[in-house]
Amino acid sequence: MLPGLLVNLVAYDEDFMAREVGWMNGPMGEWWGADGLATESSQRQRREQRRADVEAGRATRFGVQTKTGEPIGIFVLRDIDPYHRTAEVGAGIGDPAYWSGGYGSDCMLLVVQYAFDWLDLRRLFLTTRGDNFRAQRQIEKCGFRREAASRLKILTSQGQYQDSLYYGLMRSEWPGRDEMVERLKLREKAEAQKLRAAEGQHHE
Repeated sequence: MLPGLLVNLVAYDEDFMAREVGWMNGPMGEWWGADGLATESSQRQRREQRRADVEAGRATRFGVQTKTGEPIGIFVLRDIDPYHRTAEVGAGIGDPAYWSGGYGSDCMLLVVQYAFDWLDLRRLFLTTRGDNFRAQRQIEKCGFRREAASRLKILTSQGQYQDSLYYGLMRSEWPGRDEMVERLKLREKAEAQKLRAAEGQHHE
């Protein structure tokens, strides 16, 4: 387990797999560029490929869990290249109720720390859609820089083409998780979340 302030990154187990179809058929799947309607059968096939990638050391997959144990999303390092020391980050908070609350940023800082400090990678990269402004803000706040764009590459479910944006983060640019936690005021967000939870219990 990788403990954060708002979330923990844990083994991607059956609790997360049971939510995959719902997440992929919701807003997260749209932003991930999911092709068509997800089903248990299609997800099962993808799991087999993902399992092979993990066993071969090409990927690692984390479940995102709130401090109360609620599964809310997925974070992935894939295409791990130990020679060039690079990997791609895949990120998704599947439950929109947890968007814009610092949960995704907390996850990202944990994944970056894991990649740089534990896997000894030197560069991370990721892609997002040109109209996913919320993700772009979060990515940039976490230190990634926009490096390139493939114009009008992605066809959305609304029949519109969007740019595919490429972001990168070098280990030499990374100030460390502790400093990023302070910059993003994640301790304050975690304390506020604890107060709201305590107030909710008080009113029950």
